[in-house]
Amino acid sequence: MKIVRPSPSYLVTIPDEVLEDHGDRVASFWLDGEEILLQLSSYIRADGQQPSAATRLRERIAKHAENWTLWNKELYPAASVDQATAEFVDHDGVLWIHTYLVWPHLTIYALISGPDVQVRSPSNWAMASVKSIELAIH
Repeated sequence: MKIVRPSPSYLVTIPDEVLEDHGDRVASFWLDGEEILLQLSSYIRADGQQPSAATRLRERIAKHAENWTLWNKELYPAASVDQATAEFVDHDGVLWIHTYLVWPHLTIYALISGPDVQVRSPSNWAMASVKSIELAIH
């Protein structure tokens, strides 16, 4: 496993063999030959009220006319983090899981996509990576 810093704000642990690409605001991670993709982006709030995870997720859902399912369980293991997750399966059988993790100063948006069966697998490295996120600034 290796630790990657997609932004100065946080760290994520990913398998050694995972490939990565870092754009302006989005970090993408995948395994060669597999169809699961993890994308992470973050937003820092210097002042003012941070929108809630549920608000951010509702805004995301409003942009996509899909049959969304809201998660009742939390993806991220720290109960102190405001979080919201929803998913949909597109017409090609690709599962899209959208998660917002919100701290008072930082929002992380995580998107996991891939074939439904692979994304739901207990050995899904992308899901484990999201669960491993740690703040680098507090």
